Formats: sequence, C-alpha cells, structure tokens
Amino acid sequence: MSKIIILDAGHGGTDPGATNGSLYESNHTLKLSQAVQKLLIAQELTVLMTRTGDTYVSLANRVAAANKAGADLFVSLHRNSHSNAAANGVEIWIYSTAGAIDEAAAGAVLEQLSAVGIQSNRGIKKGNYHVLRESNMTSMLVELGFISNIVDNQLFDKHFDAYAEAIAKGVCSAMGVVYQTDNTATQSDVLYRVQVGAFRIKQNADAFLETVKQMGLDAFLVQVDTAKPE
Repeated sequence: MSKIIILDAGHGGTDPGATNGSLYESNHTLKLSQAVQKLLIAQELTVLMTRTGDTYVSLANRVAAANKAGADLFVSLHRNSHSNAAANGVEIWIYSTAGAIDEAAAGAVLEQLSAVGIQSNRGIKKGNYHVLRESNMTSMLVELGFISNIVDNQLFDKHFDAYAEAIAKGVCSAMGVVYQTDNTATQSDVLYRVQVGAFRIKQNADAFLETVKQMGLDAFLVQVDTAKPE
C-alpha cells in the first residue's frame, strides 16, 4: 500500500502568515507544497493537501484531515520571520516529546535542504505547535528560511525547484522509499529488442545463435518454419 503524505501549506486566506512587503508566507508555502506534491506523486506516493488555494483552514481541521486519512507523515511548510533582519537559516520543528522516528524524518529533510545550499543550518528543534502535538503520525514543521532576510529570500527564489526536490527526497528517505529520478536508469535497466530475418541454412542459424549468446542476450525466441519460401 502506498504511503500517505500530508503536505500542509502554512497559513492562507485571511491568515497570510509572515510578510515582507509584497512577499507573503502563505503564497510561498502554497507554491512550495504544490511543487513537492508533484514530485512525490511521481514517486507513487499518495499525497493529500490541507489546502490547494489561498484559503483559510484552521489548525484543527488540518490535523483532523490528516488523522482521518491515516497518514504516515505530516509535513507543514513555513517561512520564518524575525524583527532582526539579520536572522537567517533553515530549521525543522518536531513535537516536544517526539522520539527517534520523528527526529530521523526531520533530519532526512534537513540534510537534503542543506545539500542544496542554505544560509545557515539552525538544526532540529522541539516545540508545542498544534499540528505537531495533535497529529497521530510522524510530523514535522519546516521553516524554509526567513522571509525577513534578504539573502534567504534570494536563496528561496534561486533554489526553489531544488528545495522542493530536497524536501521530496527527504520525505522518501523518511518513508523508506528510494527516490527515482529521470536519469536513474542505467544500461543494465534497458531492454533492447533485436529482430532478424530467416536463415536458409541451419548451420548459419546455429552460428548466429552462438554469437548472440556470447553477446549476453538475456532471452531469445527461435521459430522454426519448414514451409518452403514462395
């Protein structure tokens, strides 16, 4: 059975979250969750969204939907903010009493994000966020940089696609799923089909089959037709 992933785009509607001029956290989290969703669906995972547009969804309803779906992982996506514009970096929160499973899942995502390139790694932190406390499954809250920091915003735009893939890869790692990319196939994965014509002389056919065997052909079909050619 496919793993069920809940992607929770933080804020939305009448709750824009953190802002910085024309930048709204709610817009960033929705765009990011939609990008991650596409990547996870391509990995044959079941992905449910707590919101798919700029709408307000209460924290209780977000968690209730996740619990009702029997989800395996809850990932809440956010942008951080601080009155000090110098504050920067990426951090991931898990529940105050969360154990090794939640910490490992958060670590998998943080590791992938760090590999893409972030201004600073603020680590895994524990807190009493509603969506972490009330969810019945492994859960995390990702703060992908500070919307109040110029460089973090530049990195968010520059590495947007890479960040989305990093989150998807981290999620797959946490779920024990091997992340497949378009270029993962090697020559050993490719099946080449070769069709040849007919041999009039049996010895020639035998010699050809021997050559094919030496070439490492995995399987072949020999059809004998005794009918005389027209």
